[in-house]
Amino acid sequence: MTVYYEGQTGVTEPIFFDAAEHRIPKRTFNKRVIQPSKMFVIKEELKAFVEKNPTVPIYNASQGDGGMSLGGIPPEELAQALLRYLPTHGSTKYGDPVGRADIREAIAKNYYGFSTLGADNIILGDGGRDLLQKWYQLIQQGCGHVGGSLIVSAAPWGSYMQGTYMSCLNTISAPGSADDGFQITPEGIDSCIARAEQEGMPVVALVITTPDNPTGNYLQKEEIARLIEHAAARGIRYVLVDLMYQSVTDPDVGMYDIAGLFEELSSAAKNAVFFLDGLTKSVGGSNLRNCHLVCGGNEHILRLKGLATHSVLPNALGEAAALAVYGQDNPIEHPWVQRVVIPTAESRALLKSGLAEKGFRAIIGQGYYAFINVWPWLNRRIPTAHQFVDINTGRTVSHIDSATTLKSYLAQQWGLAIIHGSVFRQPAFIRFSYANTPAYTQGALHRFEEALSVLES
Repeated sequence: MTVYYEGQTGVTEPIFFDAAEHRIPKRTFNKRVIQPSKMFVIKEELKAFVEKNPTVPIYNASQGDGGMSLGGIPPEELAQALLRYLPTHGSTKYGDPVGRADIREAIAKNYYGFSTLGADNIILGDGGRDLLQKWYQLIQQGCGHVGGSLIVSAAPWGSYMQGTYMSCLNTISAPGSADDGFQITPEGIDSCIARAEQEGMPVVALVITTPDNPTGNYLQKEEIARLIEHAAARGIRYVLVDLMYQSVTDPDVGMYDIAGLFEELSSAAKNAVFFLDGLTKSVGGSNLRNCHLVCGGNEHILRLKGLATHSVLPNALGEAAALAVYGQDNPIEHPWVQRVVIPTAESRALLKSGLAEKGFRAIIGQGYYAFINVWPWLNRRIPTAHQFVDINTGRTVSHIDSATTLKSYLAQQWGLAIIHGSVFRQPAFIRFSYANTPAYTQGALHRFEEALSVLES
């Protein structure tokens, strides 16, 4: 069969897609391997406790997974939301790569109350990690080079250091003290810029997380604006404000006035800022994978739409849940949100008073977590009755040589799961999730105190 017409020819030599000035040059460097998360090891360690103590309750204070700890959204309610969302014809067709317009409009108006930003300034993604990867790729496009640096706090969420590296960005931790919640300061930003320039890896981006993971540290709106403005004035063109926990706050704290904050920013700061939020924490919807990114600058949104078209698209169930929440006039009052907010706030109050009464030193602001200093219990001896076998090495563990070992001791011997602070670059701390009912949180706290009390000096 002849397909070509007379005069047509085929391709006779290899051709690069991109012109020479746009091709990615080869540069050899020893890139580290991204290791799998150790989160699932904790579950295995809890199993070791259950096998020996089948009738004793366990307490999982490790992950902030409200979908597990608080039950999540009942399947019949999710099904109803999906039926309301799906069209009667073409229910399994491709959706919009940046999310359906009515959902984005509802987020802009009902959730934030923006007056100058709308649906076109928002993209939806398949969870926070998806949108973070798109944001990192956007930074690379805008900077025109790899090897730039992104500033995080002194106690950052663990995945910040991995996702950035996957996109050929370095992370640099700002100086910080536990006494102020490891908060990033303008002076800390300046010191990061100086250090990064010294190393030839200039700062190109900043991440501000509030309420924070892992510390729970909560910044006031004015402090957020001050950091954004300072970063923009120092030439940082990409500033992410991660607000994933802003819905899960005490009733008298409530949501940030992000619309008011944005309007008060300078033009340079408006163009640099991005706001990240979603359903993972607010409705305990970890597996719904729906998140959104608000872009202050129009040039950024055009590039993000290009990236979104060629990567992961938002999923239908996540969008259906988002429409159900953001589609009502006051999304924070939606029953799905309140089922998470109310017990978590009660547990927060209980844990704040409980930790203080028992003499623990901790950061506990808003969100899902307390960041507890366990320095006094490191390097203590484990009584013979509570020594255990390391599931990785097979050796008997007889003393607490690190917070990592403390994590295993608590899980295997006491049926209490926490996250050791080494994940967050703070090896003398642990992250303790209270995204649960007050009774459960009280039981977890009691188990924690009991486990530490038997350790020997």
